[in-house]
Amino acid sequence: MEFYSEARLNNWIKKIEDSEISEDDASSFAVFDQMLEDMVIACFSLLRAVKEREIKKTDAIREIQKIFSLLKIYDFNDELKNDLYQFTLESIRAVLMSFQYFFEGKFSKKGFDALLADAIKKEKKGDYESSFDALARMGAKVIKGEQLPELDVPEDSIILSWLDGIDAINSVFELSRIDASTE
Repeated sequence: MEFYSEARLNNWIKKIEDSEISEDDASSFAVFDQMLEDMVIACFSLLRAVKEREIKKTDAIREIQKIFSLLKIYDFNDELKNDLYQFTLESIRAVLMSFQYFFEGKFSKKGFDALLADAIKKEKKGDYESSFDALARMGAKVIKGEQLPELDVPEDSIILSWLDGIDAINSVFELSRIDASTE
């Protein structure tokens, strides 16, 4: 059972290549949001498969690792596309690590604000790995069912891209709750 393939990723790269992206038109960035959302949906399919006992948590972790290995830098010969793609890849990394932590049962007892404060402090010290870790633990809390609050992040922070991934998890989770309540 494959939850995310290289062909699927390549389809997104092709869509980005074919898209007209303009700084003057924020709606032209939609392809990047859709790519991120598609990854979140794939991860939720993995979660569903674990919950329905179609696969084990260890298999889900292996699948997450396989998806990580598919992620690659790509040059679109367009600085804006390259920047947005890199931002999206960082968001996707945060999504994947959040789901991995969830499957591993690595949950933080700290609240979202404390985790964000830790992440910002670590980033300022240049410890990006620990900063990323704090954000992924926020994502695991969201997957577990905790509501992501409004958070204030410095504009020039790499944390923004990771938090964008956590926010995407939260959005898909909220939409699935709405869908479930209307069925």
